[in-house]
Amino acid sequence: MIVIILILLLLVIVGTILNIFFLYIQKRGSSTLGSNPPNVKRDPGLDQKTAEFLKIKKTELKIESKFNHNQLYGWFTEAKYPTESTVILVHGFAVDHNSLNIHAQLFYNLGYNVLQIDNQAAGKSSGKYMGYGFIESLDLIDWVDKIKSKYPNGKIVLFGASMGAATVMLASPKLNGKVSAIIEDSGYTSTKDILSYHAQNMYHIKGRLLINGISLFSRIRAGFFYGQADCLKALSKNKIPVLFMHGQNDFTVPFEMEEKLYTCGNFFREKYVSQGVHIRSYYIDSINYQKSVEKFLKHIQ
Repeated sequence: MIVIILILLLLVIVGTILNIFFLYIQKRGSSTLGSNPPNVKRDPGLDQKTAEFLKIKKTELKIESKFNHNQLYGWFTEAKYPTESTVILVHGFAVDHNSLNIHAQLFYNLGYNVLQIDNQAAGKSSGKYMGYGFIESLDLIDWVDKIKSKYPNGKIVLFGASMGAATVMLASPKLNGKVSAIIEDSGYTSTKDILSYHAQNMYHIKGRLLINGISLFSRIRAGFFYGQADCLKALSKNKIPVLFMHGQNDFTVPFEMEEKLYTCGNFFREKYVSQGVHIRSYYIDSINYQKSVEKFLKHIQ
């Protein structure tokens, strides 16, 4: 009897610890992945272009997540000149759509309609827990359908940064025929890989066993296992052209992941590499960054 009680007590303690870790890793506003990147001096003119973009009228859109019925919001900016081509921007971990305003103006000034969305548990959208790209990828499919209903024959480009990059890659197998191109900036190979990397580098913990335990709580509380967010598996089934964009001084998502992503699957691909830190390549190398984007997008015209 005492043994049974001790075992139950141990299970309660382990469960409590795993739940604490789960909340730390996935709750709204978590800083697990270092969501506050260092300030980087931007190339001349970028701040002004971004300020001008923010003054342009934006239409608020809303959808309901089919995954968990949370209310999700996005902001649509019509292009300068009428077009049916739209870029959907997907932000990263523990930030909101405003984190990509500088990238949004890039696509706006390239002549696209721009949709900036707030993921689950971010900005105005509801939700308690982030999905490391898995839940967000399911919601992204609904956002694509939303734009398709507005422009049935229009081309859609997906741009994602960090967790947003994982999101667009994870969604790719289910968007063949709906999306013309994907641009991922600073994306990671899988949820397990990125959490293991940070457990080792930030906390000096070899965390695979721990992460598997937390993954169980993620399934119970957020609705998915970490193993379901594997970008390499998704890319192996992808047929959409992808531009991979990474900075060699990225220590939030290790640069080594870029080569694993770039060499995975069978589809048209290009890559761009800078000396930038996490999601900051455009800030410091805007001319070459834009040239790479424009060159890639010519393939879908």
